[in-house]
Amino acid sequence: MTDNVASRSIRVRSYRDNIHDVSHTFRLSPGVNVRAALRRAALAAMPKAEDWAMRVFTVERTAAGERVAAVLDQLAQREMGDHAFAAALAATLDGTKAVLVASARDSARIERLSVTLSGPGR
Repeated sequence: MTDNVASRSIRVRSYRDNIHDVSHTFRLSPGVNVRAALRRAALAAMPKAEDWAMRVFTVERTAAGERVAAVLDQLAQREMGDHAFAAALAATLDGTKAVLVASARDSARIERLSVTLSGPGR
């Protein structure tokens, strides 16, 4: 697989009571905005819950070797486990871009994710 194909192919994972990997890899057409496609894919994988706080986090790799999707995956796994939190992660196969959509009944949980991602060294 070439780097170009890996940077235009995406995987989606959702988090609620357990982790669910979407069984398909989606290959984007040339000319498609990758960040917008990641955002749409993550939002589509989210359960719809009224009156929940929701935030979209978009992260791009700034140096070779950074694992942006793995960091977002760990954050989502840390928060999951009850019916008051849901998240979806969409990332390129090469790991250069990732979008995490997080939603919670308590907005403090979403704010905690935001603070973690914007903390020192981020």
